[in-house]
Amino acid sequence: MERRIAIIADIHGNYTALKAVQNDISKQDVNECWFLGDLFMPGPGATDIWRILKSLNPSICLRGNWDDDLVQAYYGQHSYDDETKIMISRVGEYIGSQVGSRIINQIKRWPITADTQVGALHITLSHNLPKSNAGQGLFPTNDQQQMDQIMPLPGYYDVGIYAHVHHQLYRYTSQEQLILNPGSVGEPYDGWNVHQNNLRARYLLLTIDDEGIADLDYRRVEWDRQAERERTLNADLPYKEMYLRHLENGRNFIHDQPFLAQINHKHDYLQDVIHYSSKH
Repeated sequence: MERRIAIIADIHGNYTALKAVQNDISKQDVNECWFLGDLFMPGPGATDIWRILKSLNPSICLRGNWDDDLVQAYYGQHSYDDETKIMISRVGEYIGSQVGSRIINQIKRWPITADTQVGALHITLSHNLPKSNAGQGLFPTNDQQQMDQIMPLPGYYDVGIYAHVHHQLYRYTSQEQLILNPGSVGEPYDGWNVHQNNLRARYLLLTIDDEGIADLDYRRVEWDRQAERERTLNADLPYKEMYLRHLENGRNFIHDQPFLAQINHKHDYLQDVIHYSSKH
């Protein structure tokens, strides 16, 4: 038995990067696909991204923290007491209006963790921590004790796979179980500048046979940033200034409160959010 599994995560509305990854997966003789969360936002991709995800036919779909934000924003339940939350609320309302309640409710039903067995391997899958899909508990530079939190049952699982931190990762728990992260399709991050300049879309091609893991192929796929920029310019996406700046160098501006405040005040997005929430 040999299974080849494409593991993708953290697309964040970047249609062009996801399309490039889809094309790469189609050449890899893949048996199945797992998606570990954060499908939409802050990029403009919506129904077109959903179509690609459905075409990949993932056997596992997990709900990430931005997926939660989208659901809450769509139903007018997301808080907006700082500039980042205003941005997430407004972009979530926009993307929610694009995809509609049927897709929103499917995403709402996705779990934040799952477990599976492939061959002899017991695998736990999560967007982030087993009981929380947000936070920085599993950031790649954290100490060993924090990284061990990926295992919901110490001593049981052979492999823990998570997403969320946008870094490709191969590491061990203190018991030497494997910890894997496929990286981000749409928003790859690296704190070291020379690595951050490499914005190739990332995913993991995992091959398992009767002996265990036969291969770990951390894929990095070129995608057309100018094409994604043009898609953004032609969309009515709120906070497109933020996403366009992100496309320049891959830096994340979602917590840059002064920058977000400038955009908010220019377009009066807070009033849009208040008005939308008042109707739900």
